[in-house]
Amino acid sequence: MNRKIVALLQARTDSTRLPKKVLKPLLGIPMIIHQLQRTDKSKLIDKLILLTSLEKNDDELAKTVQLFGYSVYRGSKNNVLERFYKCCNELDLKDSDIIVRLTGDCPVHDAKIIDELIDAFLIADCDYMANCVKPIYPDGLDAEVFTFKTLKQAYYEATKISQKEHVTPYIRNSGKFKVMDLKKDIIYNNWRLTVDEPSDFTVIEKIYNHFKTNDFTFEEMILFLEHNLDILELNSEINRNEGYLKSLQEDQKNG
Repeated sequence: MNRKIVALLQARTDSTRLPKKVLKPLLGIPMIIHQLQRTDKSKLIDKLILLTSLEKNDDELAKTVQLFGYSVYRGSKNNVLERFYKCCNELDLKDSDIIVRLTGDCPVHDAKIIDELIDAFLIADCDYMANCVKPIYPDGLDAEVFTFKTLKQAYYEATKISQKEHVTPYIRNSGKFKVMDLKKDIIYNNWRLTVDEPSDFTVIEKIYNHFKTNDFTFEEMILFLEHNLDILELNSEINRNEGYLKSLQEDQKNG
């Protein structure tokens, strides 16, 4: 079966903890561009699209990404599930086509790790697979894979704020889908290599300044950090998935 594989990387510029973080420069280039370029090395992804909002404050992000030659889709600010679904609908995907969900705060993500998850999904008999629900890798190398049919059902059935803002909670938790975790040995899943806070960016900046390029592998980065563990102390107090936990609190407020 010929299945199209589409990677959708969601990003906005109005982060409350670190505004315009995705446009902050690393080696003189916006952080989001480094992530797109690293993701674009995937051997399995057919199409890579940045998904952002229709808000005016995301105009600069959209223009910057297009300037570097990448596709952009713009949709609902807070209903990211709708943003995903409408983008895929415009692509005229078949039910069996595959979506890879990525978030724009992961500038050290590795295409081989993304391909590893896609490969495992293609072999497995499931609707959804992730390497981050039961975390395998450091925070910042998270990826989720699911079919368009699965996304479509979630779009029509999800009702809670957290389900719409974070795209996949309904898929993972409704009991209506066959959900699997990537089976692999854990590799430093307590490390934090994502960017939500100023201290997170400092960690990433030190990694990029060491390599002086975005063309480094996960293994090379791990070796560098193993010999420079003091860098990881800079953001070690921050909890994983703070944004999702905040959305769950909003669910409770709204009954």
